[in-house]
Parts: sequence; structure tokens; C-alpha cells
Amino acid sequence: MVVVKKKSRSADSVEKVYEKVKLLAIDYHFRPGERVNEVELAGQLGVSRTPVREALNRLSKDGFMSFVPNRGFYARDITPEGVRELYEVRMVIEQATFRFACQRASDEEIAATTAIWEEVSQKQQDVSEISDWSTIAQADERFHMEIAHISKNSQLYDMLDSLNSLIRFFRRIDLETPSRRNNAYHEHVEIISALRQRDVQKGMLLIERHVSLSSEHAVEVTKEGLARIYFGKKSSV
Repeated sequence: MVVVKKKSRSADSVEKVYEKVKLLAIDYHFRPGERVNEVELAGQLGVSRTPVREALNRLSKDGFMSFVPNRGFYARDITPEGVRELYEVRMVIEQATFRFACQRASDEEIAATTAIWEEVSQKQQDVSEISDWSTIAQADERFHMEIAHISKNSQLYDMLDSLNSLIRFFRRIDLETPSRRNNAYHEHVEIISALRQRDVQKGMLLIERHVSLSSEHAVEVTKEGLARIYFGKKSSV
């Protein structure tokens, strides 16, 4: 029993450190491209390096940090233009996978794909009451990846998979920001409806709108974050 409690406390510690460092990353506490000093960060948080290292590993997988072997963890090196370009690539890929999924997927495959999003969303009917948006963000990514899977084009699937690691940071922010999350939530309902109807034209337009709005928000977040870092003020752009 003692061992179980220790593991529980350890896991709880890592989770708390993860959430704290994630908030620091979202708020641009780290300059883009800056190496994260694990010892200094552990001291600031009042914990040992172990939970900090585990938390940074998770943040790296989630796209909040980048890891360079033998060198350590670095804050994402991002620019508004770079973010816009990433979302333009995402739009092209997701529109293509949607089109092929409508043409090639079976009814059973489409049903299984839409269930990924609906099973999570049905657990919390009132969007305003959702507190854990990380779960929704994960379902969002899985949903779009499954569309890529049933499009039956392995090259597009691999391209989207690689791209996700670069935009995961913004996907989380998009769904955790009140000004965007409600709209983003309902945009998926419309995309699902178009997929069920195999309405290629409507679905591609919906994806264009969905990704464009997410892109605009991500670019604005980047501008504001960089303005706080370098000028100590909120961006007016």
C-alpha cells in the first residue's frame, strides 16, 4: 500500500508540474528558441528535477516544447508567419483526406470515425461546463487523423501526423480559449454531418472555415505572446 501511495503522489506531482509549465509556455514565459534550464525551473516550482523532466517530456510530445538529444528542451521557436503557413498546409491536407474519405470509406468506417468525436462530446452536453479541454483537443486530433486513415492514402496520413506535432500547441490553446472553443466545438458537428452525407463540397468548405478561424486565432495568440516577451505589452495588430 505504501508503494501505491508513493506512486500516486509522484504521478500527482508530475501532473501539477506539467500543468504549471504548460501555462508558462502558453503565456510565453519562455522566449521562442530559448533553452529551458531544468535546474532553474525546478527551483522556481519548488520541486526536484525528476517531475520537471517528466513534465517537459510530456510537453515535448504535446508540441509545447522541442527536444534536442544531448542538449535538452527548448521553447518552441515560432513566428506569426510560420504559424500561418502551418495552418495553410493543414487545410490542404485535411480537405484532401476528407474528399478521399467520402469517396473511399465504408459506412462502417465513417460511423467509427464520427464516434471518436461524439463519444467525448456526449459526456458533456453543455459546452460551457467542460473543464478538461485537453481531452477534447485529443479527440479533435484523433478525429481528423481517423478521417485521414479512412481516406486510404498513407502519404497524406503520415503528412498530417507529422504536422500535428507542430500545431498541437495551438490546437490546445484554440480549444481552451473561451472566445474560440464554443465555435470550434460546433464546427465539428457540421463537419461530421457532411462526412455522413458524403458531401465533399460542403465538407471542404466547412474545413476551410474551421481551419481558417483556428489559424487566425493561433496567429493572434502568437503576436500577443511575442509582444509581451519583447515589448512588454499586448499586441494591437
